[in-house]
Amino acid sequence: MVRDDGGKGLPARVAAIILFAALGALLTATVLEIQAGATAYIVGESHWSKAQQTAVSALYRYAAHGDPADLARVREALRVPLGDRAGREALDRRPIDIPAARRGFLEGGNAPADIDRLIRMYRLFARAPYFRESVRLWKQAEVDILHLQALADDIERRRRAGHIGAAEIRHHQRTLLAMDARLRVAELAFSQSLVDGARFLRGALTALAVLAFFALAAYALAVMRHTLRRIRRTETEFRAAFHQAAVGMLKLDREGRITQANEVLAQILARPLEELRRGHLQDLLHAEDLHVDADGHPDWARMLEPGERRLRRSDGSSRWVRWSASVITGGDREGERIFAVVEDVSEARELASEIAHQASHDDLTGLINRREIERRLGQITLAVQRQPARHALCFVDLDQLKLVNDTCGHAAGDRFLRQFAHALASQLRGEDWVGRLGGDEFAIFLAHATLEDAERVAQRIHARLAQSAFHWNDRKFGLGCSIGVVEINPDTSDADWLLRAADTACYLAKEEGRNRIRCYRETDEAFARRQTELDWVAHIQLAIAEDRLLLYAQRIKPLRGEERLQYEVLVRMIDHEGRIHGPGYFLPPLERYGQAMMLDRHVLASTLELISRDTRHLLSLDLCHVNVSAQSIADPLFRQFAAEQLDRHPGVANKLCFEITETAVIGNLTDACLFIEAMRARGCRIALDDFGSGLSSFAYLKSLDVDILKIDGAFIRDLGRDNVDLALVRSMAQVGRALGKRTIAEWVENEAAMVRLAEVGIDYAQGYAIHAPMPLAGLIREWKATRPDPIGAMSG
Repeated sequence: MVRDDGGKGLPARVAAIILFAALGALLTATVLEIQAGATAYIVGESHWSKAQQTAVSALYRYAAHGDPADLARVREALRVPLGDRAGREALDRRPIDIPAARRGFLEGGNAPADIDRLIRMYRLFARAPYFRESVRLWKQAEVDILHLQALADDIERRRRAGHIGAAEIRHHQRTLLAMDARLRVAELAFSQSLVDGARFLRGALTALAVLAFFALAAYALAVMRHTLRRIRRTETEFRAAFHQAAVGMLKLDREGRITQANEVLAQILARPLEELRRGHLQDLLHAEDLHVDADGHPDWARMLEPGERRLRRSDGSSRWVRWSASVITGGDREGERIFAVVEDVSEARELASEIAHQASHDDLTGLINRREIERRLGQITLAVQRQPARHALCFVDLDQLKLVNDTCGHAAGDRFLRQFAHALASQLRGEDWVGRLGGDEFAIFLAHATLEDAERVAQRIHARLAQSAFHWNDRKFGLGCSIGVVEINPDTSDADWLLRAADTACYLAKEEGRNRIRCYRETDEAFARRQTELDWVAHIQLAIAEDRLLLYAQRIKPLRGEERLQYEVLVRMIDHEGRIHGPGYFLPPLERYGQAMMLDRHVLASTLELISRDTRHLLSLDLCHVNVSAQSIADPLFRQFAAEQLDRHPGVANKLCFEITETAVIGNLTDACLFIEAMRARGCRIALDDFGSGLSSFAYLKSLDVDILKIDGAFIRDLGRDNVDLALVRSMAQVGRALGKRTIAEWVENEAAMVRLAEVGIDYAQGYAIHAPMPLAGLIREWKATRPDPIGAMSG
């Protein structure tokens, strides 16, 4: 009750009317502006999301194929999120750069009419609850966008340089898939945060408006008039944004009846707009994506959750859309309305499906790839451990791929692989599958098969393949292969063990003559021997990583003239129990499984590092011999590595002698000549090790530019008792002198042999009669302790 004050309070009441009317208008306008602003950000997010997905899919294809058009699509798509980022950063500056913000948001594909609303929304609510989370998610997603841009630059640079390999491409593609997954989650979270923020602010302001309504019931007419004017103006703006949006929009009542829809939604569904406005939500949504309550009405608690749903088109087909909905609480007679934004993501899903298929399948053969094979085998091993069953895995190695590539070219090799893959797939049963592990290796899974069953199936496949042939021009190649078979049962540990066991069986099949089948049985001595060899390879890899390889040295003594320091570097391994193992244990397995270059790299680098840091030793040193395996000689990468190491340690090259075996030279003559030429060009010398063990020793000397012949110890061991060996060694010494090459006899174990070697003209001797191998560092210290300082002698 208002007390009669004679009109003295009239100015105050008039002031209150004006104040609260303005407050009511402001609250109403803010609610609508927030709704319109949130809609503008949701529309902007759809542009951002579509551009990001386009960039990821285009960059994925570019990484695989290098098509410049795909790279151009990446650059064009990234302009949208980068433009939005520039706009946001302009608003974060102090002072705020409004023109730069407008330019950035326009570059981000936002409607010009929404630019000022986006700027106002950000300035007012950037630190408000919910919207603050939206900004955080936005900035977080930009990190991946910048990473995506950097990745595009890196892939382009490597493509132009021609230094990108298959493993690196797969790594980039896995990075893109992971990035796309993170961004999808961030996009959904961003949309939900905006919806929640708009709902929160709208609820808070609505509550305040209700309080103002009850407090100012007497002033309702004035407030209503003012509010209606504001509603009409903002409703016009909202309708314009609604119909001009780049995404589908619709309004529904609580019963699911459609009260409004825009043209974009009509285009997505290929339905007339008027038909949509008379429709119902259940007419549009796929039955599996429509959630209803017990009364058959839409269950809005679940329908308001953002996510991807299917909409039905007029022709019965479906389109996948990203669905984002919120409740609009109105004060009119229509009551609550549901406002939904739908973005067509069908193409994006198709691209994602294509990317997923490419990630799990081999491009050349269409079979599943190694990654998918390992995933499936992992699931199978877990399944048989939970519910016992027996299956089998076959490891298949195609025998003649290298021959086809070398004689007919890689195009023929690709056709050969495709034909072989098709031939394998055609022999399988319903639950079986085949995949390509890489190169010429394939994996076949045989469901519900014991080892004996699998062996029979493998024999049948092997026989069928033997009846087939690959034809290229006038040439014909068989589809022969080696197959290793292993059983999958509850005792199988994991997919890695399965593949190693099957590979071991296949390896033994190839070793026994190729084009045959070998079953893995742990009791088989051959498998145990191969496992021991593989263990040694693993031991050496670990020893290198843990610095447990020891450099030893054995001196080489001249048989005439002044004694000078010359030695051969040897290698030993110390195990975790402190036991020292000679190279006879680990060198054959390393060479057998193509890992010898790993050891050669370590020994060369360690040797150069040790001898180069002691100037006094380097001046006293005549020659340091380092062994190089046949695998290293044949690999251009090792040649490059050796050159880099010599460049890193200047002054050492003329003190270094590389020992290469005669059999390695004969087997890789072209590569050996390239290696010899490159090392001699830097001042190194070359020794031909185990000379005389090959069938063509003397013939190859004419074409090899070597400095030293190291005579095979087999000729030296029985020198005092075998006149044939003595004659052969004499002839080798004569050949060496005739060609101007020094000779070294190995395995010299007694004084009598040394006397005979000197008599026949051998220059140097090496063996236990001269020096027992010892740690290289100890040899250096021992020599320095017994010899004068060459630096002091020169200065004196």
